[in-house]
Amino acid sequence: MLMSSATVLFIDDDPAALEFWSQGLRQCSPAYSTLTATDIKAGMDLYRSQKVDCVVLDLDMPESSGFEVMLSLIPDRHRPSIAVIVLTRLPYKNLHEMAMHNGAQACLVKQHTSVNELDTSIQKAIASIAAAR
Repeated sequence: MLMSSATVLFIDDDPAALEFWSQGLRQCSPAYSTLTATDIKAGMDLYRSQKVDCVVLDLDMPESSGFEVMLSLIPDRHRPSIAVIVLTRLPYKNLHEMAMHNGAQACLVKQHTSVNELDTSIQKAIASIAAAR
């Protein structure tokens, strides 16, 4: 369970997935506040207008690559200022390695990830960013 509150922004074009992960995370801990966006523009607008501790990002978006979003969120992969977790349906090892190489703190496959695993990954990612500051 989180020690303090955390705001998590989910960017995914699948409304059902957004609801599942967002609701599941809030059930893991009442300390979570979640924001959701079904497209990249709305997601980036929320990111800019709200205090966000972690972005959970799908890479397979119809209007643009999630990698473009990740690169705008993490311009310097050696000094990320925001925790980014990739949560995708794409099970390709090379894709996951590329996401991690570009600054994602974790890359999870939706079909093989539980809400508890996502919770743990988010907590570790937020703690890692906080420790680096």
